Amino acid sequence: MKKLNLLLTIILGITILSCSSDDENSSGNDSDLIGTWYGVSSTFNGNNSGIPDNSILKFTTDNRVEFIYEGFGNNGEDISEFGDWLENGNTLTITFDEADAGLENYVLEILELNDTTLKWRTEIVGEGTLIETFSKNQNATVDLSQFQDYNLEFTVDIAAFGPNEPYEFQATFLTTDGDDQVVEMTETYSGLTANTDDFISDSKIVKEYKVVGVRATAVSSNVGALQVKLTRVSNQNEIVNSFENIPNSATISYDFETGNETSTSN
Repeated sequence: MKKLNLLLTIILGITILSCSSDDENSSGNDSDLIGTWYGVSSTFNGNNSGIPDNSILKFTTDNRVEFIYEGFGNNGEDISEFGDWLENGNTLTITFDEADAGLENYVLEILELNDTTLKWRTEIVGEGTLIETFSKNQNATVDLSQFQDYNLEFTVDIAAFGPNEPYEFQATFLTTDGDDQVVEMTETYSGLTANTDDFISDSKIVKEYKVVGVRATAVSSNVGALQVKLTRVSNQNEIVNSFENIPNSATISYDFETGNETSTSN
């Protein structure tokens, strides 16, 4: 009987240790990682980097993963990287099948993981911190709160001939929302000039996401030129300071993803 009790105790101990090990290291069968994830957004050293290059991820129950880079092939085709994955607490390790020496293991810190959202962070040696967010909803709304604040300011020159001359124009702030739709906020500015030349200014805090800008449309004939400044709130770094004449309308915009500034007038 004592031998039987000892045997049962040993078996029970092995079972408990096995369960504990399974809790710490996911077998892949019950992890929230399982499924297809679509890139939503990324930041590098706190700056917006757009949709992750590895825009689609596929995790399977046999602890295999596929990173899909849409359009990265020489002829515009998709390319894939394959590997094994291991989840241990909030640490995710990807071991790629093919990688340069020393780059086989991709270690990530899981910041958020649930049925719909995957967010992770990794340190790229000598470069900085990369944070990427994915969703199981292919058309997920981007959480703009993670992006830096910028001050978007415009100034319109009123080329009057003297004081008390009426002026009127419309100014439209352009931003991009979390559904990647351009949002336009238009306001009419009017009044009487105080001097020979007046300058009418206004500003708005915008997020470092895709396209932002200002469009000015003249109503009175004395509306002269549009100046737009875009400045990062945290360090006052100015990335746009441009002028454009307003025959009828002028637009100055900036794309955070490409770094391109665009000015048009008509």
